Parts: sequence; C-alpha cells; structure tokens
Amino acid sequence: MPPKKPRPAPTQEAEPKAETKLEEPIALVAPPPEPAPAPPVVPPIVENLLAPEFFATEAQSISLVQGMISIAFSSARYDYSQTPSVLKKVVVSRVVMSPVGAQSLAVRLFAFLDQKGFGAAPKDPKQRQ
Repeated sequence: MPPKKPRPAPTQEAEPKAETKLEEPIALVAPPPEPAPAPPVVPPIVENLLAPEFFATEAQSISLVQGMISIAFSSARYDYSQTPSVLKKVVVSRVVMSPVGAQSLAVRLFAFLDQKGFGAAPKDPKQRQ
C-alpha cells in the first residue's frame, strides 16, 4: 500500500459554502397589546385632630422659592400698643408646596368656590370684600 499523501491545509482564499436559509414566514397576527399601566397608589389619609389651625383674612403673597410655591397668609389685627390703635396686616402662617400640589389646590379650590356659588375671583382687586 502506497503511503498517503498529506492533504494541503485549507487556505483563507477558499470560498465559504453558501448556505441556503429559508426565510421565516411573516406572521399576520398582531402582537398582544401591552397591559395598561397600574393606577397610582394613593396613600390613606390619617386624620390628626390636634393639627394646628389658623385664621387668615387673605393670602398676602405668593412666591416661587427654590422651585417651591410659598403662600403667606395674613390677618387684619389692631395694634393696641399705639394710641389710637392701628389696624395692621400680620402674617399668620405660610404654606409651601410643590408646583404640582399648588396646581391641585388651585383647581380644587376653584371647583369648590364654583360649586358653592362664588364663581371666579373678581378681576378688580377693589371688588373683593
């Protein structure tokens, strides 16, 4: 038996064999719909009967401080340390809220006022009582 000749090493120049791939058929069925997002969780309200209350005759000022809405409330009070006594506006409290919270407050307050028959605020501040 004659000796076997060694096979030549494959070269990089050799063309790769072309493989025939069958394309997958296109599905004519729509993909399932995405589930609806879950509604936001609203935490329960905890009533605090000892929470402080304040009386104010008006919202004295509204300002934007470091991205937060600040509302200063005032009340008309007489200063009896002077003779005759002098009526002054005294800031009695401030409420600081996020812009989203302030928008929610405004919408709910106007809806409440409208429901109670007060309607929109007068355009002329002198018409306020």
